Amino acid sequence: MKDKLTWEKIVQQTQEKTLEITDFKVKNPKELRTKILKCLTQAHNEGILLTNLSEIHSLFKLKKSQQQGEVWEILGGDKNFKRIKNKEKYGYFERNDLAWFDLAITIDQQSKNTAEIIGFDFEIRFPNEQQPNFIRFDLNLPNHNNEIKGIRYHLHPGNDDIMIHSPPLSPLEILYLFLYGLKTPRKPRS
Repeated sequence: MKDKLTWEKIVQQTQEKTLEITDFKVKNPKELRTKILKCLTQAHNEGILLTNLSEIHSLFKLKKSQQQGEVWEILGGDKNFKRIKNKEKYGYFERNDLAWFDLAITIDQQSKNTAEIIGFDFEIRFPNEQQPNFIRFDLNLPNHNNEIKGIRYHLHPGNDDIMIHSPPLSPLEILYLFLYGLKTPRKPRS
């Protein structure tokens, strides 16, 4: 049938609608950085994060992007697609259950009082052969190949080659999920 929507078309339309209503606007990159730093500090104070406060401050950076315009990056640790748990080589935040994560957020400062989150990468890795061994949430930058496929926002459940379309979460929602959800089970179900 001509009018029948394909799965790809449904995913693309759903993603376009949800990206329109998900609030990716912030006042400026510094304000978002402050909110995330406050959340990380609170998680440390509650004993959720093993990463000490001085490490949190040294890992968490705001810098001008190499892209044109007023584009900024908030970095929390180093991207580590090899998933090697080596704190000296790859900075990361570590939870009390030994799961560890990093994050990168790209923000376009469109005017003095308006900025938009245009991309991010959040990845959490789990210890002890847990499956999946990692979960990554991605919002690809505009004009990325995945935007054409209608999956600019997606998640990877333990495999870089598997991308699952998902309604978008804001960076703070993902951070809360990494800190207070997605816990490593003490006793896996058999």
